[in-house]
Amino acid sequence: MDEIFNFKKLYRAYLACREAKRKTINALRFEWGMERNLSALQKDLKMRTYKPGRSICFAVKEPSVREIFAAEFRDRVVHHLLINEIIGIGEKEFIFDSYACRKGKGTHAAARRLKEFCRKVTRNGARKAYYLQLDLSGFFMSIGHDVLYSLLEKAVERQNKSYQWKNSVLWLAGVVIFNKPTENYFAKGDLGLLARVPPRKSLFCAPPGLGLPIGNYSSQFFANLHLNQLDQFAKRVVGCRYYLRFVDDFIILAQSRKDLVIQRNLIIAFLQEELRLKINFGKQRIQPLDAGIDFLGYFIKPDYVLVRRKVVARFKNRVKEMEIPSNKEATQKALAVLNSYYGHFRHAFSFNLRKDVYENHLGSLKEKFLPKFNCSFFGIR
Repeated sequence: MDEIFNFKKLYRAYLACREAKRKTINALRFEWGMERNLSALQKDLKMRTYKPGRSICFAVKEPSVREIFAAEFRDRVVHHLLINEIIGIGEKEFIFDSYACRKGKGTHAAARRLKEFCRKVTRNGARKAYYLQLDLSGFFMSIGHDVLYSLLEKAVERQNKSYQWKNSVLWLAGVVIFNKPTENYFAKGDLGLLARVPPRKSLFCAPPGLGLPIGNYSSQFFANLHLNQLDQFAKRVVGCRYYLRFVDDFIILAQSRKDLVIQRNLIIAFLQEELRLKINFGKQRIQPLDAGIDFLGYFIKPDYVLVRRKVVARFKNRVKEMEIPSNKEATQKALAVLNSYYGHFRHAFSFNLRKDVYENHLGSLKEKFLPKFNCSFFGIR
């Protein structure tokens, strides 16, 4: 019996994929003949004739201009199928303080952990400490396909699984990793914005054999797998006690600036020699903790957390651009935006901010929601 390409697992992958994409045209088309489509996909996978389809390429401008490659719905099902099989490998091997795209982790957990680190390294503010913050230059576009595949191959071989399972996983992972979406795509949306994507953040400018598409579910897992080598090196070899990472943004805390300089140099050398990655030197920082850390939309100090000014400004601009919802669907969309930002605000010292925005910036939107939702919805108590 095939341990991966069976209908039950494909259907489970389809349901997971459908959760966020059910109302898209491609999802509806696939759902219309779901059983037939899944059976055809299963046949392609079993016969190993499966090939990724055409991607949609577009650009987004928040939080910064970046290029997105959105796979076809059929390919998204395959990505979920693959990650469902190998996600357990990551959870066995990843360090605790890797926070991106993992169950039970995320931005809020990372911010809380960093605040905890700040308290510990300063002994609740009793002594001085420093932080090192590093960011990788064009991370997703710098991931080497052969390096990534080799890391996955070693991880798969360590698993107590059958030869058939390992062979199927590695074949499908190879199809996904070595796929070239820039050779089969169509552009959508604001083409002018797409042209503004910096070369170091574009797959079109990546050298042969490098780059993963931002927008694929599989790319998130592969990014963590790739940088797990850095995490292990920082923790086990360099001996960084207070270390955490979110995607390609990582922070180390220590009582000595000198120690951080040494750790930084070791990490930079490791990244270049082992993973072929480079630091964005324009974003590196070594500063006292009491200067505060700009991290994941928050400004974090040992004794308090604030919302970044850029996040607040972006939210106020979004509210300005909103129109009064004319129907239930538009109301739900506007509500989702407000709820998302207020959810972010609630993890910081932001009572006055939330109150000010509600009272002075929601305008007629406040009247729209007031009859149905009381002030506690917006975090005003």
